[in-house]
Amino acid sequence: MTGKSGSNFSFALLIFKESLRSFKKNSNFNTAASLAYYGFFAFIPLFFIVLSLLSIRTTPLYLLADGIERVTGLIFPQFGKVITDEVYLLAKHRNAIGIFGFAALVWSITPLINAARNAFVTIFSVQRKASFLKSMIVDMIALSVIVLLFAALVASELYYETVAKSMFIYNPLVSGIIDYAIPFVVTFLSILFFYTIFSPFRLKMSHLVPASLLVSFLWISMKEFFSGFLIMNPHYGFAFGSLRAIFVLITWSFLSFCILLFGAEIMANMRNTEVILLKKIIFKRRVSKAVSKEILERFAKNYTEGEIIYDLGEPADSMFYILSGNVEVHEGEKAPSIMGEGAYFGALSMFLEEPRTDSASAVTDGTRLVLISRDNFETIVRGHPMIVFNVLKDAAFAMKANR
Repeated sequence: MTGKSGSNFSFALLIFKESLRSFKKNSNFNTAASLAYYGFFAFIPLFFIVLSLLSIRTTPLYLLADGIERVTGLIFPQFGKVITDEVYLLAKHRNAIGIFGFAALVWSITPLINAARNAFVTIFSVQRKASFLKSMIVDMIALSVIVLLFAALVASELYYETVAKSMFIYNPLVSGIIDYAIPFVVTFLSILFFYTIFSPFRLKMSHLVPASLLVSFLWISMKEFFSGFLIMNPHYGFAFGSLRAIFVLITWSFLSFCILLFGAEIMANMRNTEVILLKKIIFKRRVSKAVSKEILERFAKNYTEGEIIYDLGEPADSMFYILSGNVEVHEGEKAPSIMGEGAYFGALSMFLEEPRTDSASAVTDGTRLVLISRDNFETIVRGHPMIVFNVLKDAAFAMKANR
């Protein structure tokens, strides 16, 4: 049991470290800055649309504004009221906006949606780019879903304050627990929903839930720290004069998007665990004993002297990397070539997606090989294109030896 726990911890640490590397590699600080900029122009129109949607049920405007203030207060420490005041002012004059003005407000949110989707496409290494029309349709669908999500959050806040909370008013302990638990649960569900919407793939719950829990914890912890920092430093941002609120809101949005993008990196690396482990083998990176054992059990196979690895004409959906020992490759009537530790073989047939044009067998006992599938190899190449040079070099040497 202890060994299993140690192995799980080692894998979690490995994913965390790889996510930090990929976060830097994908320039997510720059991406978060762009999202913060787009977000600043999107949040007020977004909450205005939410308020307009909820006001259809003749709910008093001031009550809806109160619910929006509580939701924005959960998102923006110390400055939720700034956004709420702007939304409320906009709502009181919504008749003057007109249908074209409303459409312009909706359109002002789409850059944030599009930038968020593109960030996830980069993080998950999606190769196919959607057409402009399809991107617009997907953006509008995502926008509609997000509007409904925020509308549900505002409605649930109003229900909690007016109905549910009154049930526990005479039980301070239960009320206190709920006041701390509800924000975390709401944050977790919102982040889970956000990742589900923007992920370019259907992710497993075993990937979504842990990442969302970690991001929720990090985000709430940072929110408390940032809120405390603003209380202790009330003059923070005064150098920007009347733009102080804008500066603080963009700074907070930047930090929030950094955490959200880091969570996406975690999910992408959890999804590509096999690739991460294979890279540890190929690039000879140090790993813990637990991870090393898992790598060998999952990918490595031992061969005895003379044992056939593959035969002529077999399907070629993978290639091999020699961890130790030697391999003899036969191609027709040509002299066999001997390949040693660190070499690749079986790649050309895999590239061409054709049956094997040669056969391979182990030369020595204890020959240990790693099988690399085509999908895993393509993913590795996208991050480390120079590996193709090594594979082609080994193939060229083999072809030269068979002349």
